[in-house]
Amino acid sequence: MPKIIVSSLEKLEEVFRLHEPRFAISILDAKDETPACLKALPADRHLALGGGDCDKKNDAECWRPDIVEFATHWAASGENIVVNCHRGVARSMALAYILICVKEEGACEFKIAERLRKAAPHADPNLLMVSKADEALGRDDRMVAAMLDMCPCSSTVAAPVVVLPVA
Repeated sequence: MPKIIVSSLEKLEEVFRLHEPRFAISILDAKDETPACLKALPADRHLALGGGDCDKKNDAECWRPDIVEFATHWAASGENIVVNCHRGVARSMALAYILICVKEEGACEFKIAERLRKAAPHADPNLLMVSKADEALGRDDRMVAAMLDMCPCSSTVAAPVVVLPVA
């Protein structure tokens, strides 16, 4: 059963050692050097969002239409994927939710959100990214509604690594 692993940048090398992901979506700032573990992946297995794509002043720039295309490519592979950003709380958790919605196409968005909350009480998925994916996937605002229905997240200074098995 493939897994989605959500990690902070700090824990990324350890995640690669423990879970051997064959795909990655990374959110790195322009000043960040790409870690060796990400550089080792073939180009078609690593989606790098960063610099102009994600900036804290404008999270709308973090959405790219190729996210869904990449998620579909990963979903067909049966391989593990890692999603990482600096903290592993908002943008990376939104991407994890989107990945599950792509992989488990007919699954209830609310049940997916419940699984996410159970695995990651600290998750605070970026609603704008979820909204863009909801539109791209034709989910009629159900993904957004599920996010709005989630109980509030618990605060954290450093997010733990989260492993989400998917069907």
